[in-house]
Amino acid sequence: MLFLRLFGIISRQLLIDLRVVKAGEDTKLLQRIRRTFLSKGFIEFCALGIINTFNDSLFSWFFSLLVGEGNTAAVMGYAVALTIAYLLSSRFIFYSKPCLRKYIRFVISYIPNFIIFVLVNTITVKTWGLPQFWGTAIAAATGGPITYVIIKIYAFGKK
Repeated sequence: MLFLRLFGIISRQLLIDLRVVKAGEDTKLLQRIRRTFLSKGFIEFCALGIINTFNDSLFSWFFSLLVGEGNTAAVMGYAVALTIAYLLSSRFIFYSKPCLRKYIRFVISYIPNFIIFVLVNTITVKTWGLPQFWGTAIAAATGGPITYVIIKIYAFGKK
């Protein structure tokens, strides 16, 4: 239910942004995309994403030594890395004091990314036979821009 509400907020905003300002000029959507993805915050998010991807890969590898099964280890590593990501994002990107409410919203914001993560990890590790570290690294890197927008709007209330 909450995921559908979140999806509704994002899709409604995109529909509003699809209006064309004037013929020959950028659409509001393109202007918003530039403002969002050519920003200091997004660049910081990407840099932090590299750290988080490393954390995710490292913890997934560590848990794979303990539990042996690839996807279970990947989910466990993802959970630990997600908590670290929240703390670092709160402090260095969105300049917000960590609290349980925002942490829960942050975790919910990562549901689409988590689905992508599990699918890509399954394909890369189970089907292609890549090592767990690389499967997790590829999976973690696929949902970045979408996740940034969801986190920015939903978890931290920034527009």
